[in-house]
Amino acid sequence: MRVILEALHPDPPDVKFVVESGSAFADGLGASIVEHGYKLLSWAEATSTRFDVVLAAHATPALDEFRGPVFCLPHGAGYNRIVPESTGSADFATGTVDSQLKADSGTVIPAALGCSHPEQIERVGESCPDAVDRAVVIGDPVYDQICASKRRRPEYRDRFGVGPEQKLVVVISTWGKHGTVGCEANLPMRLLAQLPADEYRILLIMHPNIWAGRSVAQIRSELRNELDAGLVVIPPRTPWAAGLIAADIVLGDHSSLSMYAAAIGCRFLLAADGRPELVPGSPLAMLCAEATRLDARGDLRAQIEDHLKAPRRLSAKEIADTIFALQGESWAETRAVARKLAGLEDFSVPPRMTAVSDPEPEPGRRVTSWQVSVTMDSDTGTVHIERYPLIAREQFPDLDPLSQVSDDTEVDQRTRENSEYLVRTQPCEKPEGEEWLVEVLKPTVGDDAGHLVHSEARNIGVAAYRHADGCVVQWCDGLRVETDAVDAFAAAVVLHEMYMSGDTLESPGRVEYSSRPGLLEEFSYSGATKCS
Repeated sequence: MRVILEALHPDPPDVKFVVESGSAFADGLGASIVEHGYKLLSWAEATSTRFDVVLAAHATPALDEFRGPVFCLPHGAGYNRIVPESTGSADFATGTVDSQLKADSGTVIPAALGCSHPEQIERVGESCPDAVDRAVVIGDPVYDQICASKRRRPEYRDRFGVGPEQKLVVVISTWGKHGTVGCEANLPMRLLAQLPADEYRILLIMHPNIWAGRSVAQIRSELRNELDAGLVVIPPRTPWAAGLIAADIVLGDHSSLSMYAAAIGCRFLLAADGRPELVPGSPLAMLCAEATRLDARGDLRAQIEDHLKAPRRLSAKEIADTIFALQGESWAETRAVARKLAGLEDFSVPPRMTAVSDPEPEPGRRVTSWQVSVTMDSDTGTVHIERYPLIAREQFPDLDPLSQVSDDTEVDQRTRENSEYLVRTQPCEKPEGEEWLVEVLKPTVGDDAGHLVHSEARNIGVAAYRHADGCVVQWCDGLRVETDAVDAFAAAVVLHEMYMSGDTLESPGRVEYSSRPGLLEEFSYSGATKCS
């Protein structure tokens, strides 16, 4: 609705909001409206006030109580979803059903019924013939704003923490049992466990009804592990459109956001098929039918990488043309209809387009423990590093076990004790770093068999710290190498891989490593020495 209000400029109306009572998903909506600075009326206040225009995002017989011409708009990308429990119809899309558009007296309530495409007028003629003369094609203001905002993609990617050469995977879920979360609740965690964190970022966008149906605090609690493993979430009632613009690929369902994503050219995989809830032959149903299906239990990385390389089945324009008419003109058309209903002449100049609002992503805590795959290219000697959040990887014991690396800031004692590497990534003074190495690697405690083991992290084989001029890497057997590396994590895992591959590290050298495709980094190291 905020996009519609933007389109009404340069003569913005005096806006009042009211929330229909009785909705299972309205919890907190009134407070959110007030937080955004709008005046919220009670139902009694609203129904006793005369309005120039009543803008409604949802068709309902309750609109008959208002004084003023009603302008109903699509709740999402056109009219696609069947919701018989609220509309009483198992055949027609919500927003177009006779029971929603007519008063008890049988009169049609909306003075105008906005449609994003002429195809929807035909369906209104089938579902509520008396309302077909009220249907008017206005296009889709949200789609037009998203299209216009694509030039800001680099800014939005930066807001989501997407680095150079990284790909952003966006998981979309509508509400209900057929949505992505309803069908594949652990998909975000599987992605975190299978996609290297230096190559991919994972963003989750859920329909507000999912948040409202539980509670914001409850869902945040349930997603604690995902958030702490690097998942980024769009909180409820905050801007989501930038996530689609920033995405490299979307894993979605039968939501409007899936249609918006595909229509702006984003690669799309169907994670959950909600066609049982869609009008057969509707644009969203066709998108679900044409889309490549994601096997959520399969190799997610391979499916995503293969799909990004595969030729498109449909172009973005072909998808958009099935549901969005008047592309680039919807703001002007919407304003023209609203002003006509209010008895006002329209302006000769179209509304000034504005960008989608900056996202307000919610990340978790910094990841401090990883499972790491380290391999060496035998031809070039380049060491390849892939990191996966330990929290995610632990959830799936069927995945191949990898080495465990923890930052010294890891606070979970069990995790520290099970780590094979311990690294201090934040710089410290050399004397402090040397004391830390002794503390970490010196065997000081006897086990049940009388052998000495490491006091703090008994599985640690390699430790590394960063100082002002580089990093020091030391093994539990006393082998020690100094480097000019600025990344203690990389220094430790790269040198240990070389050591395990048969390099004694006795002579000084220089090594190349890669944590992302196409990105090579390097550092020099001294000849190894042995500590007493």
